[in-house]
Amino acid sequence: MSSVTSASRQRETPSSRDQRNLLIPEGFPAERPWARFCVKVYRAEGLPRNNSSIMANVTKAFIGDNTALVDPYVVVSFFKQVGRTATQKSTADPVWNEQIVFTEMFPPLCQRLKIQVWDEASMGDVAIGTHYFDLRRISNEQDGDRGFLPTFGPAWINLYGSARNYTLGDDTAELNEGIGEGVSYRGRVYMELAVEILSGGIGTESKLLRTVKPTKDPKAGKTGGKDGKTPAGGGAGGAVGGAADDDKGKGVAAEVLPVESPPAMDSDHNETFLLFGVLFEATMIDRKIGDKPIVFEFSIGNYGNILEQPSITPSTPATGRKKKILDFPDGSDTFGASTLSSSPTSQTSPLLQKEPPETVLTSKSTTPPEKPVIVEGNRFYTHLPLEKQKPCINVLSDWEDRTYRLYNSNMLENITLLFEEGVASVEELHRKSDPEAEEALKTVLREFCMDARGFITAAEAKLKVALKSSYLTQLDKKRLTMCKQELESMIGDAHALVERKRKAGGVKEMLQDAMKLTNKLRFLVEEPQHTVPDVFVWLLSNNKRIAYARVRTRDLLYSSSREARGIHCGKIVTLFLRPLGKRVSGFQVQAKLEVYLWYGSCSDSCFMLDDLPAGFSPATGGADVSNPPNHLLSREQHQFQLRCHMYQARGLIAADNTGLSDPFARVTYRSHSQTTNVISQTLSPTWNQCLRMNLLLVSGELRHIQKEPPRVVIEVYDEDALGKAEYLGSTVSVPEVRLSGEPYTPPTLRYSPLHCGCQSGGDLLAAFELLQIPYSGEQSLPPLSEMDGSVYRVPANIRPVLSTYRLEVLFWGLRELKKVQLLSVDRPQVFIECAGKTLRSSVIQKYKSNPNFSTQVDAIELELPENENLHPPLSITVVDWRAFGRSTLVGNHIINNLKAFKYVPPPALPAPTPPPPPPKDTYPIPERQPPGPEGTLQHQGESGSTVALTTQDFLITVENDAPPPALPPTRKEPKKKTETQTRTTRGRSTKRRRRTIADESAACVIDWWSKYYASVEKEAKQDSSPFHQVFEKASPYHSLLSEGIHSLVSSSDGDKKKKPKGKAPVEMTVGLPVRLATLKLYNKELEAEFGHFNDWVNTYDLFRGKANEDEGVTEERFVGKFKGRFCLYKLTEEDEEDWDEAAGAGQLKVNRGIPLNIPVQVIIRVYIVSASNLHPADPDGKADPYIVVRLGKNEIKDRDNYIPKQLNPVFGRSFEMQGTFPQESLLSVLIYDYDMVGGDDLIGETRIDLENRFFSQHRPTCGLPTEYSVDGYNAWRDCLKPSELLTKMCRENGLGDPEFRPGRITVAGKVFAGKTVFINEDEMIESYEHLSLKILHRWAEMPAVGCKLVPEHIETRTLFNKTRPGMDQGQVQMWVDMFPTDLPHPGPSVDISPRKPKGYELRIIIWNTEDVILEDSSFLTGQQSSDIYVKGWLKGLEDDRQETDVHYNSLTGEGNFNWRFVFPFHYLPAEKVLVVKKRESIFSLDKTEQKLPSILILQVWDFETLSSDDFLGTVELDLHGFPRGAKTAKSCKAEMWSDGTERISIFQQKRARGWWPFDKGGELTGKVEAEFHLVTAEEAEKNPVGKARKEPEPLPKPNRPDTSFSWFVNPFKCFFHLIWRNYKKYIIIALVLLILALFLALLFYTLPGALSQKIVNGK
Repeated sequence: MSSVTSASRQRETPSSRDQRNLLIPEGFPAERPWARFCVKVYRAEGLPRNNSSIMANVTKAFIGDNTALVDPYVVVSFFKQVGRTATQKSTADPVWNEQIVFTEMFPPLCQRLKIQVWDEASMGDVAIGTHYFDLRRISNEQDGDRGFLPTFGPAWINLYGSARNYTLGDDTAELNEGIGEGVSYRGRVYMELAVEILSGGIGTESKLLRTVKPTKDPKAGKTGGKDGKTPAGGGAGGAVGGAADDDKGKGVAAEVLPVESPPAMDSDHNETFLLFGVLFEATMIDRKIGDKPIVFEFSIGNYGNILEQPSITPSTPATGRKKKILDFPDGSDTFGASTLSSSPTSQTSPLLQKEPPETVLTSKSTTPPEKPVIVEGNRFYTHLPLEKQKPCINVLSDWEDRTYRLYNSNMLENITLLFEEGVASVEELHRKSDPEAEEALKTVLREFCMDARGFITAAEAKLKVALKSSYLTQLDKKRLTMCKQELESMIGDAHALVERKRKAGGVKEMLQDAMKLTNKLRFLVEEPQHTVPDVFVWLLSNNKRIAYARVRTRDLLYSSSREARGIHCGKIVTLFLRPLGKRVSGFQVQAKLEVYLWYGSCSDSCFMLDDLPAGFSPATGGADVSNPPNHLLSREQHQFQLRCHMYQARGLIAADNTGLSDPFARVTYRSHSQTTNVISQTLSPTWNQCLRMNLLLVSGELRHIQKEPPRVVIEVYDEDALGKAEYLGSTVSVPEVRLSGEPYTPPTLRYSPLHCGCQSGGDLLAAFELLQIPYSGEQSLPPLSEMDGSVYRVPANIRPVLSTYRLEVLFWGLRELKKVQLLSVDRPQVFIECAGKTLRSSVIQKYKSNPNFSTQVDAIELELPENENLHPPLSITVVDWRAFGRSTLVGNHIINNLKAFKYVPPPALPAPTPPPPPPKDTYPIPERQPPGPEGTLQHQGESGSTVALTTQDFLITVENDAPPPALPPTRKEPKKKTETQTRTTRGRSTKRRRRTIADESAACVIDWWSKYYASVEKEAKQDSSPFHQVFEKASPYHSLLSEGIHSLVSSSDGDKKKKPKGKAPVEMTVGLPVRLATLKLYNKELEAEFGHFNDWVNTYDLFRGKANEDEGVTEERFVGKFKGRFCLYKLTEEDEEDWDEAAGAGQLKVNRGIPLNIPVQVIIRVYIVSASNLHPADPDGKADPYIVVRLGKNEIKDRDNYIPKQLNPVFGRSFEMQGTFPQESLLSVLIYDYDMVGGDDLIGETRIDLENRFFSQHRPTCGLPTEYSVDGYNAWRDCLKPSELLTKMCRENGLGDPEFRPGRITVAGKVFAGKTVFINEDEMIESYEHLSLKILHRWAEMPAVGCKLVPEHIETRTLFNKTRPGMDQGQVQMWVDMFPTDLPHPGPSVDISPRKPKGYELRIIIWNTEDVILEDSSFLTGQQSSDIYVKGWLKGLEDDRQETDVHYNSLTGEGNFNWRFVFPFHYLPAEKVLVVKKRESIFSLDKTEQKLPSILILQVWDFETLSSDDFLGTVELDLHGFPRGAKTAKSCKAEMWSDGTERISIFQQKRARGWWPFDKGGELTGKVEAEFHLVTAEEAEKNPVGKARKEPEPLPKPNRPDTSFSWFVNPFKCFFHLIWRNYKKYIIIALVLLILALFLALLFYTLPGALSQKIVNGK
């Protein structure tokens, strides 16, 4: 039998299992099997031969360069486990043939596996290269046949890292450790990965596992296994799996085992490939490189590398090719797992070939050395004069023929590119609101389906071949199948999108789904088993590597099939060469190249010149691998003139401390460069300048030049008077080519995005045209007549067509202005700048007293382009006026898009219509009859609610099933229905009714929390997805609403006295269901739901200082906010006529409906309901939160009411403050952590702009309840009643006063009909409040002026902390009410105090047990028995665990106890939870409160004297709903839990008695007879009872059989009952025999003596 510990394991609940797996990510199974990850490392090739350490350089001086000095070994790291191979001495082509085995749960929490090659050295090991495996790319986690375990190879992986310049202090060494983008090839490793799922546990421990020694991280020190013979393995400590059991949670060391080498690959499977390139242009070469000749090197792998001397220069035999084996620079996989480069499926021959050559094919990997020439017009750049000859390069390389992998990736890449281009074009159409966008998207989806089916057909054919081939790896076959299945799935999704019916979301939702398809496609494109390394292009000067560019070989691969060809194969590619080392600030391009690249098999070399631009021919050689061309000659050269029409830019990066820049643009085109003027202190410069570059020689045919013109590079800089210009961004543009024989058409200005590193740098509006100069000269070109000094202006036919616009500005105020230059802002002013004109606001005379502007509106006329897309940006600048007329810049804000300010005339208000004449015949309004018993709440006798309806009427019926408190005053039911209800009540069982009436769990009160939990359940039902996490803690209480609040508030007309009129709480009739009023729960900020309440004014953040990419800098640059509004419209003659009149009256378009800019006194009530997911602030992972509310200088600290040890506290606090707008308009709610010693820690805060809410048309000042009530839990809390509020809304919107008539309300000509007459105590009362409230809820339907009004709600606001920028610190659930003081007082605040738990006492009498399983057996008699006792406790109150005495030696499973358990507890009736307060440890100062379900646990145990007790069974009873106990033990069965047995609640029944089954592992193990009695704490104090059988009310002792005793305490009883009764006959016989034996023994002992004496004496 198991011990107590094992019993607790058996009783492990799902909640306890969930707690063990809290750290497991979503989607991972809680129980995961163990698996073995086998990483087989076979060999490596092409590693750098020379060690870069200090001692190696000294050794190299004595031994020579040709000796390989590297001592490589491989380290594999996986989720805190590390394993390493043996060290191979002095070889660049090591062979290991070892496997490293990791034992880890599957799927693993770690998705990356790191492979590192290290060089062992005496002064510290040096990393050679690093590669990362992304397990998601080499596996498929789908279920069934679709999924497969991670697998790889055997195949090659390519290593990338730093360049090997053999210099001390190399700052690129970290690239070898996988940090950053690798700049050079570092070799490759032949390896394999396999995963095996273990059947159970971690398997048997290997003998070798016990002998291996732990290995430290090679970066921290040396490791074992240096001799190259003894393998070394290592394993880091720590938990292997985040949720493993105790025996599985320890770190498992990696095993290192020998493995057989894969079969050698025949050299006939290798293929010779050719990389051919032509350098067409080399410009923008940084002048810092120097004036010495420069060379461009093209290399692939080690082939083409000229700086490192090869140890042997071999040549290949069969094909007659010569190969160079060279040292490699360091490298690491720059793209991580996304660009895994690997090679063949089986081992290949080394790069060194010893066979004698037959013929030699030479490679030319560098361009001829040439001295750069300074670019005309720019002293910072140089270029190579390549106008006449274009140098060619050709690099031969020998690789395994695994191009089929690259072909598949290229096919998928081409499909993806076409699909992405189509989706992007549709997105542009949708942005322009083009009605053809939907049809265009469907066309794109259909084309994608056709392309995908083509790939599926090819994949199926390859799969048939793959089943017969031996060179395909397992991953090759699985990937083909996976791609086929994924594409079929995506085709189905695309068809569903095409056939989808149009919804409200429309094209936007379709575009989102299409973007998801592109992401899936992009994931399939990358092939993890690459064969060929990437191509590197190097700029060399003075035999030093200066800059590089990296190109994927797959993009250059040639295929006879256009679909499988690389996207850059046979095309001129623009390459920007970047410097080595760490990322530097500023423009990082060292050179710009225009290169033609082609890569393919030597057998396809005849096609390498097919795609060359027309107009070029080889000077020598041709399309032959044995005689490739050395350079190309241009047969045609043409003169062009480039005109760069630089108009303006917007959204530039702030480079000065003022938050502005002094921008200028630099344009570079081939050998020419020019610069625009500098525009001072702006982020949206307008240059309006044309840069002209003359006599540009462009080689090639005119058609090709027109189709593929060279690109123009534009850089934008910030001019600094002292120092170097600061880089702001750059872009590349394609000029429009105009040939001399074609009619001239002016170019179109377009916006081009600027980029500064990873940061967006704004947009540039410009046009570029490349004009061919005819034979007659430049004078034949279109003239540039407009000239300002030496600067040409953009011609009028290119500049946008301008029209006169009027910009109206509403200056409301400034907020949250910070100090500038250590002084507070006192007299600020706002400048609005647009299109070269400036509008100034009035000066705020004293910012702290009144931050609003005295002059509210102003306007300015602008000359703007008619094309809205070309509108210039608008700049908001704030300055502060100080002494002596000085002004200091405070901050600025740039608005790049003016479309949002376009004036849209409001629809005309409906003309007032006279009320229709009263009809002759009237008919009653149809009432909605509520189903079921709710009909008893319907009101009768409403003769005044009959009205004739017109065609324009809207029928709104007041909800008849509203809660009773919702009526003013309290309503009574009609007599007839009351009598019916009374009869129904009397017909019930009196006993059952008394039980229900006796339920005082809710004290007959429905409070605000009842409404809250009803709202939670309503939201959960409406939303099919899981409700937001901030309300998840209320989910256990949803059953409260499903059962009905009426069960908690039941009463009887005869049992309770009548309450006074209008008083709450309201009593309900027995059994009458009640529908609670609800409120709206928002799982986000209210601003996010209602557009930040910017319907009346917009808020713009002001910034100051330099902008960069660092996190948190935006917060540091923030200096304040500007509140205003803009209105832009094209000026017409009518507007000009009305301008003077409107301006004089101050009624412009921008301020229509805007309130007066005067101070307002407001009463503010802040309700904090709860918080969730707070960031821990204490070392124990908890927090002691409390609330701080700030409004201006007022602060309320609720420190005394902190909640100890809670991350999800329920506050239930309300605060009332008075404030004045605009001075005190920012409300801050802060959550602090209470600390007894030291200062309190800020957990997080949220800020609310109350002013925006107060003046918004959505009216969030006080949410509209769903029902109107005078008092009670749903009492109306606004200043104005619904009818008064409706009248106020109509007046403010110019609709006229609503017309109230019996049964209807007329608003703006619309008649809303509903119930307006109610009966109260036989008296008819007319009330329009209910109908008015319904109209307000439908205010959004009002023509012209309608908008959605904020309902009664709770919003969820995210907390933030400045010390952790951008990180969510938790959420707080709250709402804010605001009431102006000039209206009537709103009345008392809503009481949202947390419910106080009520004291109860549960008395349980354990009478008997039956059929308890017998676990013990007597060693004498073999009879089965058990020493039974019962243990019980309430869940969460384990400290109050109680036990009965022991019924010893139960032979039939029967136990007699007559034992009483007494459990006092605190309980929340409405939420149906126990409230447990206890200290978590002896060091805790405060008790932690927990809310737990009310579950009683009873267990039966077998008592053991000398060992642990044995667990026999358990029963868990939910006190709110457990099966009614069986009347007899015989009728008690295990099926009563699931057979629909009536369930009872002890809180309603108060008493219950019966039999309940014990179970263990789903089997019946006994039955218990128990009696439950629930009393309140007050009753328990009046009528106490004793525990066990003690006074008061003692229980009689049980009538147990004589066999019930303990052998240890009563040994004589044990002898009598266990031995004497069973062996009495044998004992008597044994005694008789013993006496007889003693007699005979004495006889024989004394007989000889007696006989002797008799003989001697003779007597």
